[in-house]
Amino acid sequence: MMASGSNLLPPPRVPKLGHKKSMFGCQRCRTRRVKCNEAKPVCHNCSRHGLPCIYDRDVFVKAPEKKSCQAQISPVVPEESDPPEGRIRRMLEARLMHQYLVETGTSIAADERTVELFSRTVPKVAFGSDGLLYTMYTVSALHLASLGRNEELEGGVGNVANTYFSMAIREHNKEISQLSKETADAVCLTSCLIRSVAHVQLRGRNRQPYTPPWQWLVLAQTSRSTFQEAWERVGPDPESVAFQLIMGTSHIHEMGELPIRRHFHRLQHLMDQSNEFQVTERWDPEIQDAYERTLSYLCTALNLADEEGSSGNVFRMLIMFPMFADRNFINLVQAGSPRALVVLAHYFALLVRFEDVWWIGSVGTDEVRAIAGALPDEWQGLLDWPLKAVQK
Repeated sequence: MMASGSNLLPPPRVPKLGHKKSMFGCQRCRTRRVKCNEAKPVCHNCSRHGLPCIYDRDVFVKAPEKKSCQAQISPVVPEESDPPEGRIRRMLEARLMHQYLVETGTSIAADERTVELFSRTVPKVAFGSDGLLYTMYTVSALHLASLGRNEELEGGVGNVANTYFSMAIREHNKEISQLSKETADAVCLTSCLIRSVAHVQLRGRNRQPYTPPWQWLVLAQTSRSTFQEAWERVGPDPESVAFQLIMGTSHIHEMGELPIRRHFHRLQHLMDQSNEFQVTERWDPEIQDAYERTLSYLCTALNLADEEGSSGNVFRMLIMFPMFADRNFINLVQAGSPRALVVLAHYFALLVRFEDVWWIGSVGTDEVRAIAGALPDEWQGLLDWPLKAVQK
């Protein structure tokens, strides 16, 4: 678990009610300023009162809207929950910017090739994008939390991270809706940082009882949609950061999807259907294709890890996997399919080798152990390798 206050726990909005603000709560709960349990499709409060439940801030399921290209972003309209303008806010944001420039920016990079991008290009591009700027502040606050430096920000790093993340998502969605060639770089860089925030959220989530992290996968799919739209706007422009990001990962995907390689001999046993308990398992050609693509990708990462160890290339493959994951595989994860959870455990077992990265941390170990605790006994035999990887 990360340091106290670092898992984006919502801050108090109305202290006298004794509850915490829900970042992605439904519209009605936010209006009434009561705690929302964020259950889908209907939260507890709306269900109890028999009222419609509307989620209008759900970053995990909101996909980019295609609208006409516009070079200008609409002016920012502050919301009631935004920090008031003044010296206190200026000093807070100066501290967060300093933190990003001296420590956080370089720590976000997956490898040496992207250090310059995240440490220097991101702050420069953020001058023209509130979505990117607020996301930088969010990541800086979370980094401080992981370092145990909660006292450095007035109000606590968790509350600060929550506030700026809410602002970041609001502005990012505006910028996506007005995506153009001129704004594509900022939108794509924001999307990259948001995926890092999602990993931090994954670390701090409750796993008792265990529920598969399908929303985390869906969020990454939204990022893929954003990059695909950016490609349509930018085209083959070598000067564009968005173009460079897309081309920099072109060797590990095919037009934004997992490649069809069918080379998964090392994990072939995960496709076995010979046992009686697997006879009733849902299966069709699309599901088989989803598993084969996923296993091929993981085997490629395994082979690369054998050759290069815990290299930047391996890390890049792993953090990009949710973005390229097959939609049918995500559906199986959401449904709690035992085979899908076994495959997911193998992914998280690979991620264990990068637990020294602050925004990854112990998530690999925690997810593998939680899956093992939730999986039916008859499927436990397929978790031998992930459990051994965690023990090491």
